[in-house]
Amino acid sequence: MRAGAAPRLVPALSFAGITSLRDITPTRRSDTRVQADYTFTRSLRQHTLRFGGGIRHDVSDGWTVSEARGSFVFSGLYSADDPLVPRGSGLDFADFLLGLPQQASVGYGPGDAILRGRAFNLFAQDDWRARSNLTFNLGVRYEVVRPFTEANGHMTNLDVAPAFTDAVPVVSGGTGPFTGPFPAALVNADMNNVGPRLGVAWRAAPRTVIRGGYGIGFNNGAYASIARQLVGQPPFAVTNTSVGTIADPLSLGNAFTTTTAETTNNYGVDRNYQLGAIQTWNVDIQQTLRGSWQLAGGYTGTRGSHLDILRAPNRDPDGLRIDGVQPFLWQSSEGHSVLHAATVRVRKRQTHGVSGAASYTLAKSMDNASSIGGGGQVVAQNDQDLAAEWGLSSFDRRHLFESNVSVELPFGGDHRWLNQGGPWAAAFANWSLAASFTAQSGTPYTARVLAAASDAVRGTSGTLRADYLGDPIALDPPSLNRFFNTRAFAVPAANAFGTAGRNTIIGPSQSQLDAALTRDIRLTSTQVLSLRVEATNVLNSVRFGTIDTAVNSPTFGQVMSIRPMRTVQVNARYRF
Repeated sequence: MRAGAAPRLVPALSFAGITSLRDITPTRRSDTRVQADYTFTRSLRQHTLRFGGGIRHDVSDGWTVSEARGSFVFSGLYSADDPLVPRGSGLDFADFLLGLPQQASVGYGPGDAILRGRAFNLFAQDDWRARSNLTFNLGVRYEVVRPFTEANGHMTNLDVAPAFTDAVPVVSGGTGPFTGPFPAALVNADMNNVGPRLGVAWRAAPRTVIRGGYGIGFNNGAYASIARQLVGQPPFAVTNTSVGTIADPLSLGNAFTTTTAETTNNYGVDRNYQLGAIQTWNVDIQQTLRGSWQLAGGYTGTRGSHLDILRAPNRDPDGLRIDGVQPFLWQSSEGHSVLHAATVRVRKRQTHGVSGAASYTLAKSMDNASSIGGGGQVVAQNDQDLAAEWGLSSFDRRHLFESNVSVELPFGGDHRWLNQGGPWAAAFANWSLAASFTAQSGTPYTARVLAAASDAVRGTSGTLRADYLGDPIALDPPSLNRFFNTRAFAVPAANAFGTAGRNTIIGPSQSQLDAALTRDIRLTSTQVLSLRVEATNVLNSVRFGTIDTAVNSPTFGQVMSIRPMRTVQVNARYRF
């Protein structure tokens, strides 16, 4: 590119079976935060009282161009003449050579967008030492985070009719035909975020301590990402999505020339959106044993409410539901989650140069939305059946064992061997060995259909799930070429949703032993040479990585990657 030339953006090309091509998105953004907090503390007999609060003002000034040169999706629809294209067949690339995308999108504007947000909080806390063996921590926090507004009012949301029978754009401060006047932020402020805090510690016996607690926290960062999507909507920005069919194909030359849709907005958010809330409660019992050993066990539970769900309410498997409205995503806060985890721990304090710890956790987490901030979510497969999204969380691990040990090697100085000096003592004295071992069950995967024509019609990718045929899914033992029972799944019929649930395939378990040898050699009173030999995956065990869960892929059920093998690093650091 010659000096002073404007950047040349190339279209984004998405394929079903090969790596997609996308240029760097030009972006400029500047964030400023001004915050003031105050805390007042006073001791009153057995109580330590704290009161305070804070205010915050955020300004985000940004500019971006996401799809100014267009974004094209090639699924193989036309070359296969079928809405379900075998993944890996190359028919998606054949459509590209023919210049026939199934979906084409373009978006640019709104230019400079200046977002402003405000927040304040109040809190009160009491650390109460009720008795010498009983302490309470009592508190409450009230937070108000107001949705972001745009300095020039250049934001657009969608006002939707009941049951999503219609959707009409409404600008900041405007009035929608279905739900009436909208605020400047286009989202009503959530004013009910009261978070209690309760903690207790009780020494029930000289060697026994019982702790417990309960609290509620809120996701206060969701409004910023919502506002950045609202400023990128018509009429202050250009968005256009065209979808081709076998009977009426698109071409690279005419994909953006005309549109019959009255509404081209591709995003909307529930005006009554609420910030995600997480309730957490726990209890822990710690017992000090004779000598240097300590045994503990505990339980932790969490329950999430008002979690983010991304929906596609304008799409059925065979096309759009609302005449004159292009495909759009809808963000709401109707998700929920629950997690239960029990842990047993044992710990040895350092004596005779040896210390260590081990823990085992049994847990289960389920949800219908795997985040509380909207990031990284998968669009619901069927907007008319959100109950079908309930399943294992994407981060669920049923079993987790962790252990570590630290040993001062018995050579040199006051140790058992090589304590008389000499060259061997100089070489082996003062070394320490640290090792850690982790074993954990795998995280879950979802059996999906890729390169499905209905995915592009819905404007999403990889949301169509496979059909589940009822057979056992796990194999014993699994292998590289068939990690799970692929016969338990099938490609659903054309224009139908899959019956498989979310995250029903448990991925590869993992175990790893790491170790490190360290030694400090004092050269002078102010100079030290530190040596460290560190090894990961000491046993050089083979650990499976990702697996292919696309039911229409030629590698369906196969392990697609292997985690790193053993590595050894030698480090020397000179300090003076």
